[in-house]
Amino acid sequence: MKSSCASMEVPTIQDDMKLHFSVDDVIKALTTCELHVPDENATKKVAIGVVNPIDRTRTPRIHNRPVPAGYASVSLDRVERGCGTVPLEIEGRDGEKTLGEVEKTFICWCKRFIIIPGMSLSPLPHHRFVRDFYFLCYLCIAFK
Repeated sequence: MKSSCASMEVPTIQDDMKLHFSVDDVIKALTTCELHVPDENATKKVAIGVVNPIDRTRTPRIHNRPVPAGYASVSLDRVERGCGTVPLEIEGRDGEKTLGEVEKTFICWCKRFIIIPGMSLSPLPHHRFVRDFYFLCYLCIAFK
């Protein structure tokens, strides 16, 4: 018997690669953005940075490495108070693991959680996706 919850599947990071986010529409260099993390059924701003338009004719790169699908390169200007220990999904250039360690540098950030003030909001995560996201972050940090 098929479950009646089949349509309630949890989105995965791979699902994000099929979606379009506000950061994909940036056309002006040095566009201010907010970096968010999941927070229960919403998101929480943890930093301010800038993004540049994504050149779709070339593979985006950061520190001579390709930017993973579903992510964008962000220049991190300022970490919000109390958010310096937020774990990075993708380590910084020199192995940094938290936001506090990468202030004033370039990092990869999940497009889902990059908010461009004044533009339409990116699709917000489902609450189970948020829980799974934090669990994955914990596992990545704990077992590296």
